[in-house]
Amino acid sequence: MTADGDERLVEAAALQPGDDVLDLAPGDGALTFAAHERIGDGWVFAVDPSVSVLEELLRRAHAANVAGVMYLVGDGEVIPLPDAAADVCVARSLRTAGFDGAAAELARVLRPGGRLSAGVALDGEPEPEAIAAALADAGFEHVAVEPEALAGTSLAHVTARRP
Repeated sequence: MTADGDERLVEAAALQPGDDVLDLAPGDGALTFAAHERIGDGWVFAVDPSVSVLEELLRRAHAANVAGVMYLVGDGEVIPLPDAAADVCVARSLRTAGFDGAAAELARVLRPGGRLSAGVALDGEPEPEAIAAALADAGFEHVAVEPEALAGTSLAHVTARRP
């Protein structure tokens, strides 16, 4: 994803000082660090199934002297956080099989009023419309899929709010 795409995801998340943010599948950490800059004393929970991705993210955070990030092994269907632990979830690309389970898990870990801002593959599985339906079925409101690709990617932008 490009810096423009990352910025759009972060802006749509409407991050506030003190928010706790879940970055699902953080990759190179661009969203992790962008979120961290905006939330002050809040926490960023970087959740990825790959230990090597998390180790690299930790190395980069240490090099940049970034504190307030927790590195957790998990994925969209098993997020190792307690109920209502995060105010916001950002994700570069939701491409998980069985997204119904991930939508329910996101609803579990987001606090009431929690926000989701994510990229979703335009040509992948599941389709953006299926992700929107799964989020609605999991109880999310104001679910929107913007079908135009995020700058320089083949990702649509999905936003939603937990009631």
